[in-house]
Amino acid sequence: MTEKGIAPRHMRGGEPLAQPDAPTVRGQAQTGPAALAFVIVFFVMALVPLVCMPFVREDVSAEKRELAPVPSLMTENGPNLNVLSEAGDYFADHFAFRGTLVDLDATLKQRLLMTSSTSNVVVGSSGWLYYAGTLNDYQRRNHMTDHELLNIATNLALMQEYVTAQGKGFAVAIAPNKNSLYPEHMPYYEIEGEGERNLERLLPLLAAKGVRACDLEATIAERDDVLYYERDSHWNGAGALLAYRTIAPLLSTPVPTFEDAEQSVAAHVGDVDAMLHPQTAQSEDDPHWAAADAWSFANEATSVEDDKILTTSTMPGAAGSLVMYRDSFGNNLLPYFATAYAQATFSKLVPYDMSRPAIASANDVVVERAERHVDLFATNPPYLPSPERAPMPEGEARQGGTSVRVSTNGPYLVVEGTIDEACAAAEDGVFVELTGVDGSTRVVEAFHVSEESAGTQDFEGDGGAEGEPVIRGDWGYRAFAIMGEQGASGFAQVRVLVGGAQGAHEIARVAVSS
Repeated sequence: MTEKGIAPRHMRGGEPLAQPDAPTVRGQAQTGPAALAFVIVFFVMALVPLVCMPFVREDVSAEKRELAPVPSLMTENGPNLNVLSEAGDYFADHFAFRGTLVDLDATLKQRLLMTSSTSNVVVGSSGWLYYAGTLNDYQRRNHMTDHELLNIATNLALMQEYVTAQGKGFAVAIAPNKNSLYPEHMPYYEIEGEGERNLERLLPLLAAKGVRACDLEATIAERDDVLYYERDSHWNGAGALLAYRTIAPLLSTPVPTFEDAEQSVAAHVGDVDAMLHPQTAQSEDDPHWAAADAWSFANEATSVEDDKILTTSTMPGAAGSLVMYRDSFGNNLLPYFATAYAQATFSKLVPYDMSRPAIASANDVVVERAERHVDLFATNPPYLPSPERAPMPEGEARQGGTSVRVSTNGPYLVVEGTIDEACAAAEDGVFVELTGVDGSTRVVEAFHVSEESAGTQDFEGDGGAEGEPVIRGDWGYRAFAIMGEQGASGFAQVRVLVGGAQGAHEIARVAVSS
């Protein structure tokens, strides 16, 4: 008996009572063999990509980007404080079965949600894929300024003047974006902008300056057949052949049109498809003309993707020589031109080396550029001697903050800087007057330079913040003046002038230090 003669509850009646089951707390985690097995399976699956990394290698070339390198514990300045974040980046780019998992993720999102698993690809209807780097043009975002477009037209006119003055043919070909020609398969949520695209605004400026530019968009749009790949950002074999036939009449060398050549079908794996599906990208039919295979590499190049390619034609009757400055749209153009010309050079290198030695043997020069990258003509003018101009009548000098930098590059004295926009109009030419130590003077016309700073959309991997506006400066200039035997020491003074043949104004001058 306990105090007051009352037995405890578990001893009532003299017999121990059965203990009640412990109450179940709602929401309390349950443990057991099944839960433990689940945890083990989860961690094993999570560790497989890491454990298998040394033994599994996949082709990542389709991603068209540079993968994160192996992190280093030490740097030139001591311990690498970013080693953990760099290790994370390395693992994210190299874990085992990455391509398969990325491909599976892309397939599920494309088929179930009609969306893309990567910001570089836009999933359209009927299996069409587009490159996201063309969205700015499609949606009329981050338009080039009127000044930048004028800079492009001016620079292309100067390039043409230099080439044709040497008796060579010249043509500019701007390859339209895929969604400029075939917008009907773009997804509904990517709404096309209003007004003219940069290319539509540029073409009249080129015509006004007499630049031999092909309106490839109008030419391709006239055709009923589809001349671009469904799962690639470029024109197909038939589209490239039409572009070739449009460019050729502007040049000086008669070339074959391949009009009667037999057509067959080849298989092509699209670049955009390979970005989205590195393991299961599908091939599509590509029109092919075997007659345009009559060429071979004449340097160490092994692919039409290479940056510098020299070719020799094996077609009977091929004549002349060509230099083409091109980008990836030139891949499908190359076989036609390489077959048509006895010798040809194709270069992706920027800035374009159009110096006299680079094009000395060419009968024709072609500049091909994609619509989405047409700003290159303003941001990175070619490497060639600036054309000389006759002395101009001068008006009153204009004072301002124009900058002048003088340096040397190979055989050239390079004069460049930024113009104070209060001292000039966008339509003005920019001229550099060079005074030699012997008192002689000569005037050359400078290229116009546009520069971009932070804020570009990061479709090209340029580090810009997506959605922010592009900040441009369109008042730069750059002139290349051929130096004599004395080099830079042969010049005493540089003056920068703006205006035209009817009159010019000095806006800056500096002494040249040897």
